[in-house]
Amino acid sequence: MPTDIPAPVADYLTAKVGDPVEAVLRNFADDAVVHDEGTNHVGASAIRDWAAEISARYQLERTVVETHRIGAAAVVLVRVAGNFPGSPVDLHHHFTVSDDRITALTICP
Repeated sequence: MPTDIPAPVADYLTAKVGDPVEAVLRNFADDAVVHDEGTNHVGASAIRDWAAEISARYQLERTVVETHRIGAAAVVLVRVAGNFPGSPVDLHHHFTVSDDRITALTICP
């Protein structure tokens, strides 16, 4: 994992889909927002549900292609492969970090 990105982002990206949801959730602030597939998931409970659903629905593998750090934020290009139409796809992950926690994550093509 590149060392130029904030630690909680690196930890999130190295967590495997299917790991305990808590392994992913520990990187997010309690009031964080995740925007994925056109939906906002706000707060720890909603992010837990989002992570659990993705883990159950898709058999994903992620490969980090490129990273950019902008202050406490990071933009990461991730190749995502799995059991979904059009696999694999390259998705941009835009992270905002504060107090060593992810406060916002937007995933887009």
